[in-house]
Amino acid sequence: MASVSIAHSGGLEALLASLGPADTLNAFAQRHLSPIDTYDRQRGTALMTTLEAFLDAGASLEATASRLGTHRNTVRYRLRCIAGLIDRDIHDPRVALELHLALRIRQSRPPASLDAAP
Repeated sequence: MASVSIAHSGGLEALLASLGPADTLNAFAQRHLSPIDTYDRQRGTALMTTLEAFLDAGASLEATASRLGTHRNTVRYRLRCIAGLIDRDIHDPRVALELHLALRIRQSRPPASLDAAP
Protein backbone atom coordinates (compact mmCIF):
# COMPACT_ATOMS: atom_id res chain seq x y z
CA MET A 1 0.00 0.00 0.00
CA ALA A 2 2.83 2.43 0.72
CA SER A 3 4.02 2.42 -2.89
CA VAL A 4 0.52 3.26 -4.09
CA SER A 5 0.32 6.30 -1.82
CA ILE A 6 3.76 7.45 -3.01
CA ALA A 7 2.66 7.26 -6.62
CA HIS A 8 -0.57 9.13 -5.93
CA SER A 9 0.92 11.75 -3.65
CA GLY A 10 3.91 12.70 -5.77
CA GLY A 11 3.12 11.36 -9.19
CA LEU A 12 5.15 9.05 -11.35
CA GLU A 13 8.14 11.41 -11.37
CA ALA A 14 8.38 11.23 -7.57
CA LEU A 15 8.15 7.45 -7.68
CA LEU A 16 10.85 7.23 -10.34
CA ALA A 17 13.10 9.58 -8.38
CA SER A 18 12.78 7.32 -5.35
CA LEU A 19 13.97 4.29 -7.33
CA GLY A 20 17.57 5.38 -7.59
CA PRO A 21 20.07 7.95 -8.75
CA ALA A 22 19.45 9.80 -12.00
CA ASP A 23 22.37 8.10 -13.76
CA THR A 24 20.96 4.66 -12.93
CA LEU A 25 17.53 5.61 -14.24
CA ASN A 26 19.02 7.21 -17.35
CA ALA A 27 21.05 4.06 -18.02
CA PHE A 28 17.87 1.99 -17.70
CA ALA A 29 16.09 4.22 -20.23
CA GLN A 30 19.07 4.22 -22.58
CA ARG A 31 19.44 0.44 -22.43
CA HIS A 32 15.80 -0.09 -23.36
CA LEU A 33 15.39 2.66 -25.94
CA SER A 34 18.75 3.12 -27.67
CA PRO A 35 18.17 0.53 -30.44
CA ILE A 36 14.97 2.35 -31.40
CA ASP A 37 16.67 5.76 -31.18
CA THR A 38 19.50 4.59 -33.42
CA TYR A 39 17.12 3.13 -36.00
CA ASP A 40 14.99 6.29 -36.06
CA ARG A 41 18.04 8.53 -36.37
CA GLN A 42 19.64 6.47 -39.16
CA ARG A 43 16.48 6.00 -41.20
CA GLY A 44 14.44 9.10 -40.43
CA THR A 45 11.59 7.03 -39.01
CA ALA A 46 9.39 7.63 -35.97
CA LEU A 47 9.25 4.23 -34.31
CA MET A 48 9.68 5.83 -30.88
CA THR A 49 6.58 7.95 -31.48
CA THR A 50 4.69 4.80 -32.47
CA LEU A 51 5.89 2.95 -29.38
CA GLU A 52 4.85 5.77 -27.08
CA ALA A 53 1.43 6.10 -28.73
CA PHE A 54 0.94 2.32 -28.51
CA LEU A 55 1.81 2.15 -24.82
CA ASP A 56 -0.23 5.26 -24.00
CA ALA A 57 -3.19 3.71 -25.85
CA GLY A 58 -3.10 0.63 -23.65
CA ALA A 59 -1.61 -1.53 -26.42
CA SER A 60 -4.63 -0.98 -28.68
CA LEU A 61 -3.77 -1.09 -32.38
CA GLU A 62 -6.91 0.81 -33.32
CA ALA A 63 -6.38 3.58 -30.75
CA THR A 64 -2.72 3.87 -31.73
CA ALA A 65 -3.58 4.12 -35.42
CA SER A 66 -6.15 6.78 -34.63
CA ARG A 67 -3.68 8.80 -32.53
CA LEU A 68 -1.07 8.62 -35.26
CA GLY A 69 -3.49 9.15 -38.14
CA THR A 70 -2.37 5.97 -39.86
CA HIS A 71 -3.72 2.52 -40.67
CA ARG A 72 -3.58 -0.21 -38.02
CA ASN A 73 -1.55 -2.42 -40.38
CA THR A 74 1.09 0.31 -40.49
CA VAL A 75 1.12 0.33 -36.69
CA ARG A 76 1.39 -3.47 -36.66
CA TYR A 77 4.36 -3.31 -39.05
CA ARG A 78 6.11 -0.66 -36.95
CA LEU A 79 5.56 -2.67 -33.77
CA ARG A 80 7.14 -5.72 -35.42
CA CYS A 81 10.13 -3.54 -36.33
CA ILE A 82 10.40 -2.32 -32.73
CA ALA A 83 10.14 -5.86 -31.36
CA GLY A 84 12.88 -6.97 -33.74
CA LEU A 85 15.15 -4.09 -32.75
CA ILE A 86 14.89 -4.79 -29.03
CA ASP A 87 14.50 -8.57 -29.46
CA ARG A 88 11.58 -8.65 -27.02
CA ASP A 89 7.82 -9.17 -27.18
CA ILE A 90 6.31 -5.72 -26.66
CA HIS A 91 2.90 -7.32 -26.07
CA ASP A 92 4.27 -8.95 -22.91
CA PRO A 93 2.97 -6.77 -20.04
CA ARG A 94 6.33 -6.81 -18.22
CA VAL A 95 8.20 -5.70 -21.33
CA ALA A 96 5.58 -3.04 -22.02
CA LEU A 97 5.94 -1.75 -18.46
CA GLU A 98 9.73 -1.56 -18.76
CA LEU A 99 9.45 0.33 -22.05
CA HIS A 100 6.80 2.66 -20.69
CA LEU A 101 8.95 3.40 -17.62
CA ALA A 102 11.96 4.02 -19.85
CA LEU A 103 9.94 6.52 -21.88
CA ARG A 104 8.72 8.27 -18.73
CA ILE A 105 12.24 8.42 -17.30
CA ARG A 106 13.40 9.99 -20.52
CA GLN A 107 10.60 12.55 -20.47
CA SER A 108 11.33 13.50 -16.86
CA ARG A 109 15.03 14.19 -17.51
CA PRO A 110 16.74 16.93 -19.48
CA PRO A 111 18.00 15.62 -22.86
CA ALA A 112 21.67 16.31 -22.03
CA SER A 113 21.52 13.96 -19.05
CA LEU A 114 20.41 11.09 -21.28
CA ASP A 115 23.39 11.44 -23.60
CA ALA A 116 25.74 10.84 -20.69
CA ALA A 117 24.25 7.42 -19.92
CA PRO A 118 26.38 4.45 -21.02
